[in-house]
Amino acid sequence: MRVHAIPGFPSHLALSPLLVHALAAWASSAVVLLALDSIFQTWVASALFTLVAPGVTALVAAHYFLRHEADEALTAAICFTGTAAVLDLILEQLLRGRMELIDATIGFGLPLILVFGATGLAGEMVPVLRRQRAA
Repeated sequence: MRVHAIPGFPSHLALSPLLVHALAAWASSAVVLLALDSIFQTWVASALFTLVAPGVTALVAAHYFLRHEADEALTAAICFTGTAAVLDLILEQLLRGRMELIDATIGFGLPLILVFGATGLAGEMVPVLRRQRAA
């Protein structure tokens, strides 16, 4: 995992591209969840979020793997899933009592498992596709 220096930006404050992409994937998924929750009943929004969140994460992960020529699929999957788990927990605690984000029967567990799989799959597929295009 490389940290790139940005001219004029203190290097000790720089975030790794992996963490930036993990935060972007979580933020995109959170926006989708909040939008779904405002449109549908909680159980429908939860079911749709379970299907949509891995897709959003896979798109961000594919961008990460294309732009940064990273080959560590397992590391990326762990980082994306860990970031999502921690931030989902914080968001749930902040909104507790005011709004139910996820139906209790689905929870955050299944979407996180699917996010892990989608990130890992993107990490395995993108380098292969890149090598095939180069050949």
